[in-house]
Amino acid sequence: MNQLDSIKQFTTVVADSGDIESIRHYHPEDATTNPLCC
Repeated sequence: MNQLDSIKQFTTVVADSGDIESIRHYHPEDATTNPLCC
């Protein structure tokens, strides 16, 4: 089991990335591609 799989047992995995391929690969529960802050 890798670190990501271990973390998934205890928390919700989300992605804050504009990298759509990474989002597809890691299957986060939620994601945002909005690079703007505040």
